[in-house]
Amino acid sequence: MRKICQAFSRAGCYALRVFEHEYRNRINKVIKAIIRDPSGDWNTQALAGLAGISAFHFHRIFRALTGETMLSFVQRRRLLRAIELINEGKFTLTEIALEAGFDSGSSLSRAFRKYLGCSPTEYHKHHSSPLLPPPHPSSSGRGKMQVEIRETPSRDALIVERKGLVDQNFNQAAAEAFRALTGEIKRVNGWSAIRERIGMCPDEATMAPDAEARYQAGFFCEGELPVMSDEVRRVTVPGGRWATSIHQGSYETLWQSWNRLYRDWLPASGLVLRDAAPFEIYISDIKTTPPDELLTEIWIPIE
Repeated sequence: MRKICQAFSRAGCYALRVFEHEYRNRINKVIKAIIRDPSGDWNTQALAGLAGISAFHFHRIFRALTGETMLSFVQRRRLLRAIELINEGKFTLTEIALEAGFDSGSSLSRAFRKYLGCSPTEYHKHHSSPLLPPPHPSSSGRGKMQVEIRETPSRDALIVERKGLVDQNFNQAAAEAFRALTGEIKRVNGWSAIRERIGMCPDEATMAPDAEARYQAGFFCEGELPVMSDEVRRVTVPGGRWATSIHQGSYETLWQSWNRLYRDWLPASGLVLRDAAPFEIYISDIKTTPPDELLTEIWIPIE
């Protein structure tokens, strides 16, 4: 009996390794396609379809496994192509830009200044070193993540939206959005219908620039509420199974826990992602809780 159990155990480990290998192969397939054609008209649906991963989760998985966003990776590969063409010394700035996938010479120049700190002309003059991949972000707390599987019915939520991702966090946008939302709830005296405080980032499923990335501040709610301003929307968060985990610490480090879930826990779990948006539930009162003691639940939809 012991030998049979050991055989099943070995088979289970093998299946897990195959799953992880395939998971990473899907992202590698996307990377190779972009490297082959950096000027291609890449968009979320095309890349997620190529990887065979739901668009809701594709960008988080890509960032967790590579250490950079999809938009940054595409931009970096296009810059590398532009550098190759500049070094050939045969083309105009506009020709280089269009060949590398930029819509104009000015957009290429902006990208050069953002990533290399110089113009294409200055680069050609001083022969700057090629662009290198960014280092993988360090993560705090390397212990095994505790994940709980839950099942919930669909729930209604009130949300207000603001834009702006700064240094991988939405702190400023979140503060503005929650200020507007709580002001409206207070104005109509609707607190009796309000439940958990939540946050959603719909542009994790897109290639939106940081400045255009949206943050949705919200509260789960029950029952009827008085009419509020037009910017307050009522949405439905679908029910189903969810993988949940607790992040303890500042909101500025939340992305590290998201990365660990998608990079480390998910490939080893054997579970399949559901085609729905993930979200956060903010457990602690930010006004009375020190930043390093803040508790946030991360909710990822699974089949």
